[in-house]
Amino acid sequence: MENESEGDVMQFLRENRAFLALLIPFMAIPWITIGDFHLLLFNFPHDRLELFGFAYEMNTYALIGTFILITVGVVLIFALSLSRFYCGRLCPNTFFAHLLTLFGKKKNPLLSKVIGLSILTALASMLAFSVVAYGVSTDELILAIAHLSFAGWAVITLSLLMITEVYMVQGWYCAYLCPYGATCAILPTDDRLSYQFSDPAGDCTECGGCVKICPIPNLDIRQGFDPRCIQCGLCEEACHKTFAKHPTIETLISHEQRPILQSGGKGIGYTIAIFLIIACIGLGTFYLIQDDRLESCRLENQNLYETNQRIKI
Repeated sequence: MENESEGDVMQFLRENRAFLALLIPFMAIPWITIGDFHLLLFNFPHDRLELFGFAYEMNTYALIGTFILITVGVVLIFALSLSRFYCGRLCPNTFFAHLLTLFGKKKNPLLSKVIGLSILTALASMLAFSVVAYGVSTDELILAIAHLSFAGWAVITLSLLMITEVYMVQGWYCAYLCPYGATCAILPTDDRLSYQFSDPAGDCTECGGCVKICPIPNLDIRQGFDPRCIQCGLCEEACHKTFAKHPTIETLISHEQRPILQSGGKGIGYTIAIFLIIACIGLGTFYLIQDDRLESCRLENQNLYETNQRIKI
């Protein structure tokens, strides 16, 4: 039993290695400083954007606009390149759901379930801290949590929301509420990489394993493409287990082998769209950091403003 548990854990780590590889730098960036400023920080308490060790004084509205511009741009780039494979491979929600499945099996003892809940709570708290830390420096955020100020409550609330969503409405949220999923759903689907069911010889056993394991409610891959599919690949694994002892059939569910960054489509139009989005982000950010929008900035940034002025001269 112990060897089986270790095998499940190792398989879990292998299946989620892409998410873990993305999670580490995402959580590390808010802690990285270059000189006096951060690698990336939308410093709302002090009305400035810190980027690659430089700081740009900005009023609150311009800072919010920059944050929205970059966030929307990144979402569109992911939707055009990774498509719903982001949901199945890189989304924290899917990772937490797989973690819950690993430790929350009915045959597992109560201790295993408690350990799983503890790990999920710790990871959700760390992730929530990292998200808020892109808007408040880590030192100030630690103090905010200790004194339960607004930023501290933001971390606590976000952590609880993630844990609650995983336990209660995970598949429902992915199918109907996720803004990233909605963005992917309205994009062209002709060239999108997706899992497909193919059974020309009628070999399907009608076991329903692909439907039972799917985290999205009422999604049946046997009925054809569904824009709600998060490309997690669990249906392919379930079908593979069904035909594990079959001499010729491995699975009736498969997907085209292509680079993961081309999951959204292989056409030149996708590449052009991504470059245009990057250009818009750059131009929009440059426009928003201009000095004529500094009327409402705090006086504490006066030295920063004067330093930038001397550099320009």
